[in-house]
Amino acid sequence: MRILFSPHSDDETLFTAYTLMREHPLVVICTESHIQPNRGDVGCTEEIRKQETINAMAILGCPVVFLGIKDTELTREILIDRLKPFVGNWEKVYAPYIQGGNSQHDLIGEVARHLFPSIERYTTYTKTELWTKGDREIIPTEEEKILKIKALDCYKSQILLPSTRPHFLAVINKSEFLI
Repeated sequence: MRILFSPHSDDETLFTAYTLMREHPLVVICTESHIQPNRGDVGCTEEIRKQETINAMAILGCPVVFLGIKDTELTREILIDRLKPFVGNWEKVYAPYIQGGNSQHDLIGEVARHLFPSIERYTTYTKTELWTKGDREIIPTEEEKILKIKALDCYKSQILLPSTRPHFLAVINKSEFLI
């Protein structure tokens, strides 16, 4: 079995949709959305974002579970505690590469490297680049590009926000990368 850790509801589709289509890992969404609603963003509650991910995973053919950690309360200790039940003999473990683009992405990547001896790290973004490359390129077929776009379309709450829309535009029809 394979497992993929995603910091937020949408990161798994933004950065690893082609891997998800090809390998069908268990997708673990680590946090739930509270930062956006707390700052006044409308239509992006934890319930809405969770359903968006469920819909996207149905398109990509992956099972999904949610750890339920509020993104406003994520700490190393809480994350370690919630990830411990997943420690085991996985054929492959995917987690974010530590890139300095998002502190929560980096924390999840760091904790995954600590708990799992061998992981595949996927690129997300840096402070200056919304689309980054890596050591191993996952080149999509035309059919995979179409499926990724359908899955990305599930995240209406994020596509409508000016702060997150650029992430969606940056990954359309691009390869994904592992380190």
